[in-house]
Amino acid sequence: MLQMIIIILIGALVFLPLQRVWWQRREFRIWIPMRYVLGLVYGVFLFYMGLLDQTWTLLVSAYLPALAVWLIIDNSIIYMMIRTFKRDQALRGAGAGIAVLLLFIVFFTLQPLFLADNKFDIADGEEVTAEDLDPVNEESIPVVPRSYAQYRSDIMMGQLDNPAFYNLGNTRIQRIDDALYWVTPIEYDGFFRWMRSDAVPGFIIVSADNPREDPQLIETDMNYVPSGFFHENLERHVRMAYPDVVMLDTTFEVDGDGNPRYIVNYGHFTEFRRVADVDGVIIVDPATGDMEQYEAEEAPEWVNRIYPPHIAQERNDWFGIYKQGLINRFFGREGLTEPTGWGSDDTVTGVVNEDLQLSWFTDHMRLQSEGQEASRSMVGFTMFDARTGDLRYFRDASGSLNGRTAMDLAERTFRRDDYVAGTPSLYNIYGQYTWVVPLMDRNNVLREIMLVNGQDENVYGYGETKQEAFNAYQLELSSEVDDEVVPGEFSDMEEETVIVQRVYHWDREENVTVRLWMVEKERIFTLNASSHPTAVFIEPGDEITISYMDNNETVQPIEELEFDVSQ
Repeated sequence: MLQMIIIILIGALVFLPLQRVWWQRREFRIWIPMRYVLGLVYGVFLFYMGLLDQTWTLLVSAYLPALAVWLIIDNSIIYMMIRTFKRDQALRGAGAGIAVLLLFIVFFTLQPLFLADNKFDIADGEEVTAEDLDPVNEESIPVVPRSYAQYRSDIMMGQLDNPAFYNLGNTRIQRIDDALYWVTPIEYDGFFRWMRSDAVPGFIIVSADNPREDPQLIETDMNYVPSGFFHENLERHVRMAYPDVVMLDTTFEVDGDGNPRYIVNYGHFTEFRRVADVDGVIIVDPATGDMEQYEAEEAPEWVNRIYPPHIAQERNDWFGIYKQGLINRFFGREGLTEPTGWGSDDTVTGVVNEDLQLSWFTDHMRLQSEGQEASRSMVGFTMFDARTGDLRYFRDASGSLNGRTAMDLAERTFRRDDYVAGTPSLYNIYGQYTWVVPLMDRNNVLREIMLVNGQDENVYGYGETKQEAFNAYQLELSSEVDDEVVPGEFSDMEEETVIVQRVYHWDREENVTVRLWMVEKERIFTLNASSHPTAVFIEPGDEITISYMDNNETVQPIEELEFDVSQ
């Protein structure tokens, strides 16, 4: 706090006139105190209201243009009002201000032209292949979109004593007790509600894995929050203790013991405030205001994201367009890519591996010219580790459907229902790049979950639950995908002779799917009659030989069938 006050007091001196006439003549001198007060107001706006970092680059950026403008104003006013004031002297003073201002503008205009290589280097993307993609299992793939989580959280607000006092904060996905949840803090609804409230009443969690799991309202008093005012504003509370750090983002998380915590991602600027880098996190207890600062490598394990999504998006942009420098960006355009626009608020989306470690995902398409029709396929995709900042580029996915195409396909499939596709995410499911697309109605209620094969848009499955969607997709994948898919490459191929206990025929879109329950087998086996015509004749008690990919799924597609119809 003391440092901020000193900077504001000293910075206000820039608003005082440098021209001696202002100090010598009474008609000018009476305005000097008001100008100093204006300088104080400017400093308060920058550092107390704006919460800007108190670093030398910010001070130069904020006060040098102000100094130049006042030089122009001071000399111009004196020249117009005092006839004895020499024109050459006025021109030198105003000219100095104009020169400083022009140099400042030229520097900030041209500087980005020389940063292409530096930006590409800090993105530090590594080209990898599908073998380097972190493994994932069905249970850990989130299927609940953010908008549906917000819808369910909004309903839970009705349980509060004074729901009109509060709003929902930013909803973020995170790992809690080995499961994924959307977590939404409750915030004040304006200044007067803050005045009348003792504290924010808590936060809401919604399962990201199971859309049918009931949301939970966790009631706990929180005093230091982003929507608080004065000393209870979270960012201001942090700024008073850490005046020199660059606060990059603020997110709400739940620690390993279930306690609410705000995470302030901090860092610094390089290239004169053009490139932001992450240094670590400041963890704030919203109940007491206690703070702890951690370097990025030392952050507690429960902290899900050290690198915020806008940093991931920024570095994806740099990695795509600055691969061979600035000249290639505008003229050669060799090998340039850009993240695919999904038409949503999410420029990158969070995906997880089997350990529920978070990465920021986005797919890339070839760089488009202005007005050019967007590409329907990707040239690769990236995974940006939310804790380490490592950027990996999977180029071997080139030619697969991009996220926008997967969304369009999902919406066309349910055109009659008028469903809207949520933000897609890409996973390696059953050895295939697969888009997971949630579908909602116009009220943001989740209605369907759709899995779309990245190589073939005709191969997809959907269902109202995750299990139904995965079962349907697995069935389609086993019966429709051609020989390019070699099951043994991704899982064990099992061959068994079994006895059929139950048979069910499912007529679906002019095709028949046969479902079998075997003796001493705790799973359902399925096969498509178009691929195995004799399957429709199977009856209880028949002995058959089957081969299948052992994925440990409840519903298991059969790859090969040996069945003697005459038995």
